[in-house]
Amino acid sequence: MFDTNNMPFKGIQKYFADFMVSLSDNLREREKYHLWLASILLVDFVKKGHICIDLKDFAEREFTIDEDGTSFSIKCPSLETWIDALKKAEVVGTSDEFRPLILRNERMLYLNRYWQYEKVFVAKMLQKISLKPAKLDNSLIMPIINRLFPETDEDDKDMQKMAAINAVENNFLVISGGPGTGKTFTISKILALLIEAGSGNLSIALAAPTGKAAARLKAMIKDLKMKIDCPEYVRANMPEEVYTIHRLLGLSYRTRRFEFNEKNPLPYDVVIVDEGSMVDLPLMSKLLEATKDSTKIILVGDKDQLSSVEPGAVFGELCETIQDMPNMIVILKKNFRFGRDSGINRLAELIKEGNGHEAMHLIKEGRLENISWREVESQSHLRLMIENYIVERYTSFFDASSSIEEVFLHFDKFHVLCALRHGPFGILAINDLIEKALSDKKIIRAFKKWYRGKPIMITANDYSLKLFNGDTGIIFEDPENSDFLKIFFKTEEGLKKIAPQRIADFETAYAITVHKSQGSEFDDIVFILSDTSSEIFTRELIYTAITRAKRSIEIWGNEQLFIEAIKKRIERKSGIKDAFLQNKKTCDF
Repeated sequence: MFDTNNMPFKGIQKYFADFMVSLSDNLREREKYHLWLASILLVDFVKKGHICIDLKDFAEREFTIDEDGTSFSIKCPSLETWIDALKKAEVVGTSDEFRPLILRNERMLYLNRYWQYEKVFVAKMLQKISLKPAKLDNSLIMPIINRLFPETDEDDKDMQKMAAINAVENNFLVISGGPGTGKTFTISKILALLIEAGSGNLSIALAAPTGKAAARLKAMIKDLKMKIDCPEYVRANMPEEVYTIHRLLGLSYRTRRFEFNEKNPLPYDVVIVDEGSMVDLPLMSKLLEATKDSTKIILVGDKDQLSSVEPGAVFGELCETIQDMPNMIVILKKNFRFGRDSGINRLAELIKEGNGHEAMHLIKEGRLENISWREVESQSHLRLMIENYIVERYTSFFDASSSIEEVFLHFDKFHVLCALRHGPFGILAINDLIEKALSDKKIIRAFKKWYRGKPIMITANDYSLKLFNGDTGIIFEDPENSDFLKIFFKTEEGLKKIAPQRIADFETAYAITVHKSQGSEFDDIVFILSDTSSEIFTRELIYTAITRAKRSIEIWGNEQLFIEAIKKRIERKSGIKDAFLQNKKTCDF
């Protein structure tokens, strides 16, 4: 009799797999094992960010799993045997059936929930691409475009101008570019173009995945619109409000459902989403599902950046999927922030190329401006480095802080990024070391839970307070009553203050993970790797860390680990590209 109690898996994946087997009494014992193994692998890989698994990748392979000091060997069946067993299981259905597990194309296995998300996303994307907006008179549009995008060097193709033209001519557009390539400036000019072309009658929504990213986009649009050559009525109609995607969709903090959906679509003609790489598949699916057929969607981001924490690498895979459709995607390459010889820009390009050896050589030779390297020899050495360098930077932060606005201004100038969360090189340990060093120098009173200037990060969504995982706050005196401390958060709606006692899930945030740094930029950064390898050390992680810096970055870690990480790319399995290509033939575009 098939018994899972002796199997080397624990937690939710084992409970789910056991449940699937319990609903499949029609299977023989060996077939139950094949179903159980497929279920285990699927849940495990979804937890790692994949949308599905390709059973062909596992068929006839043997795995060694270490659990509690004991090694287990597991052999997967042949693909034919595996698929045959799954097809007999009552819990496995085809793409048009409603079953807990969905088997597609004789090899791709999904949890039903993620299959539905993928199916909706691909269908809405194809629909947007197929449905062209009403054609506008070129004799009216081109003068506007030429005014907004004056002629440049003939040898330099103006991709920002190309993005604007594509935004007018299509209902679906992706704009990708690294930091400094003018993505936000392009958004602002596209806004001006669409409003002037529509005589100011368009309703437009701007959105971003997090409150921090929304607040940043709001500030930049407010500044940039004053620099655009356009009529005053256009400037007056450019939206300044920027929503988080959750707020745009009308998340109910009581039911945790969205007000806007397929049956009650958003009332906008245009929806522009910034920091697209941070949006996971479930949220992107919900967003597209909540738009009208005629709503224009413009997704903006950096395809080389880290993917979302939750399952899916939607933006990156989307860029790859439509890369041969130049009217649907524009890649901004020219950097307006960094010169050609900028150390940050040159290092970012080497990382994207996977050239870790050359990157390390140039850093250690001192040939990359404002980029430096420190080898971490041991944990005790790390502690000394924190005391001798990082504490000094945060000391100036505490000295300069006279108002909460000034606090945030100085806090954004310098930050510590870590690759890991746990372990001696993770943010939990690093934050403890920084806080202790500051306390030893009498800069803070760390014996208190709350003290003036303490930075915190929310670690779990709090719907009642409208605070979300990743929101950053700083403790400071309440301007209305200086005897009390409050936590201040920069949100898309402005500064929000909350009594510290109301915050349940948080952590100290002198150091944050690279994942949580997405959507942020700092003048100077210290990036701490580790002395041991980790599966999360990838090219995208290193690139994301490097490109958070606007002026300088110092990297602490192990030279070989840095080089190995740049060689390795994130791979997240999904069926988006295959589904798009299969359905593309039936679409008119």
